[in-house]
Amino acid sequence: MNKRIMIAGATGLVGGRFFSRVVADADCSEVVLLGRRSVPELEVHEKVTPLMTDFSDLVERAPACEVDAVVCALGTTLKKAGSRARLFEVDCLYTVAAAAYARKCGASALVVISSVGASPTALSHYLRTKGEMEARVRGLGFQAVHILRPSLLLGGRDETRFGETFGQRMLSPFSRLIPARYRPIHADILAHKIERLVKEPGEGVSICQGDSLGGDRG
Repeated sequence: MNKRIMIAGATGLVGGRFFSRVVADADCSEVVLLGRRSVPELEVHEKVTPLMTDFSDLVERAPACEVDAVVCALGTTLKKAGSRARLFEVDCLYTVAAAAYARKCGASALVVISSVGASPTALSHYLRTKGEMEARVRGLGFQAVHILRPSLLLGGRDETRFGETFGQRMLSPFSRLIPARYRPIHADILAHKIERLVKEPGEGVSICQGDSLGGDRG
């Protein structure tokens, strides 16, 4: 299939798990890492093309490569961002900029990580940010847009997120007792879902949450 995939957020939990899968996939010929800094441990693979950039300048940047699909897994927390404005910048503006740039590079399919409960009218600033991001990427002209809305993510991180860790410990043993859309999901399962979507993107806009995030587990 010789898919050329761009990833924004390859150092995060989900992006990292997807990266590990896609570089080992014979159907993928190139992985373009879109990021603000070099990541030597990821760039050693022969399939990888690093593309370092300032996300705030992506709108004006000319295409530097050709890709078939883009996976946007950018995200931060209010604590790490330091302000609501900075969180909006990373989770919405940078994500939209990365997706728009990939579209300029020829990508016809987008897979983007959002959150369960995302809505432009949500009470939570975080969920409003994700909802605004979803609304904006829908209008970028992709043939296929897949919006993934996971609840709490399971899997080890390099950083500690107290709320997420607490939620994992409290909810995981009782996950079968809560509605499917709110159940914790392991990052590996989500990465597998993303891999399937970039290989068989179809057409139109889809929102995946709850049981639809599991897909064919492998």
